[in-house]
Parts: sequence; structure tokens; C-alpha cells
Amino acid sequence: MIEFRNIHKSFGKTEVLKGISCKIPTGSVTVILGPSGSGKTTLLRSVNFLEKADRGEIILNELHINVEKASKADIHKIRQHTAMVFQMYNLFKNKTALENIMEGLTVVRKLPKAEAKEKALYFLDKVGLGNKADAYPHQLSGGQQQRIGIARALALNPDVILFDEPTSALDPELVGEVLEVMKKIAQEVNCTLIVVTHEINFAREVADHIIFMDHGVIVEQGPPQEILNNPQESRTKQFLSRYTSFTEYTI
Repeated sequence: MIEFRNIHKSFGKTEVLKGISCKIPTGSVTVILGPSGSGKTTLLRSVNFLEKADRGEIILNELHINVEKASKADIHKIRQHTAMVFQMYNLFKNKTALENIMEGLTVVRKLPKAEAKEKALYFLDKVGLGNKADAYPHQLSGGQQQRIGIARALALNPDVILFDEPTSALDPELVGEVLEVMKKIAQEVNCTLIVVTHEINFAREVADHIIFMDHGVIVEQGPPQEILNNPQESRTKQFLSRYTSFTEYTI
């Protein structure tokens, strides 16, 4: 389980998170929706301290961390349990697809190269790119690069995978292939997924729980059928009416 308790975060004088509290069950797929600037990416990045919240508590399984007092050891521990899939892929341009996946296994997890290679090849195949092991990022489409990023996260065997708008940098025709891989992961992999996205159809088909944020607060949350089909708050209704007409990808 991941739990946020009264999380606050400001950038200068701008308060981005205004006391966020919520629980995300183990093994669930939670989608965070909201307009740009609502704080959803900042909340996601606060899980593994890519952004350090100003105050509040983060609980991940047995780890209970007061963010104000978090030590380097605390941050290292929580990062051992999480992996991130970034909006802009964040692949090493001078490394092959295989080497990109192996990097975290050898450097962070300290696995022998032979074992890291075996794992990397397995997860390349898992995302449908077993034939691209020797390709460099510039030889791959955006969708393929993002699938490498997903394979890299999976290979670390985390308790939680954090997806930060994983399709927003892709051309429209490439969005479906990434969402299909994410759907497959949700069905087959035993870990918690937290996904910041605007893909309403993905949320409808795959999510167990939806959190809708605006202006640094959680406006409402609940199962997809409740939030997407019968939202209670006017701000949620306004957001959904705008985005549902633009997110017609089939997965």
C-alpha cells in the first residue's frame, strides 16, 4: 500500500500540492487525472523523491517516511521499491536498448552482467521488442523508445511503477501500442501501477481507481465507473466533457 498523508509542496510562492491525503492499494492500477498544473505529476514524483515534498508523510509498505526529515537512507530504500517511466523516455542515447535496460540492473541492483542481460532480454521480449536489442534510441520510434523505458522499469522488479504521462510525447498513431503494453502489464505483472495520463479510455478499461486533481487538491476519487460515468463535482464533469472527445484510442 502507498499512502500520502497531508502532502504539501510549493515552488517558490506557488503552492502546488495543498495537503494531499489518499491511499493506493497494493496491486491496484490507479490513474491520476487532471488538467495541466493540477499537481498530479508533482504528486507522482514525490513518491520516490524526484520531487521532495515540503511536509507530510509517505508510507510505502513497511516504510514510513516524514518527508521533512527523510534521510538519504530513507530515500534510497523507497527508490529500491519503485521504478519510473518518464514522459520523454530518458534513455541513454549512447547505449543500445539492451544496455539501457541492463544499466539499472548492474549499477543499482548490482547483478552480474550475464544475469542482467538475461533479464533484459526477457523484458525486451515482454514489450514486443526482442528483435531490437542492439538498436540505439535514434533508430527507434517514440513508441518503441517508451516501450524500452517500460521494460527497463519492469526489469527492476519494483513494488510500484510510476508512469508520468507516458504517451503525451508520442505521435497519435503511436499512442495505442504503448497503452496496449501498459494494459498487458496491468493484467500480468504483480505490482502497483500509478499512472498520470489524459487517456480516458485507458482509465476506463484498465484502472481500478481514479483520482481527479485540480489546483493542488483531490477533487474526487473512486472506481472508474463512478468517476467517469457519474462524477459528482462540477470541475470533474467539466474536465471529462472536454477530454473524452479527444481520447478515442482503442486498446
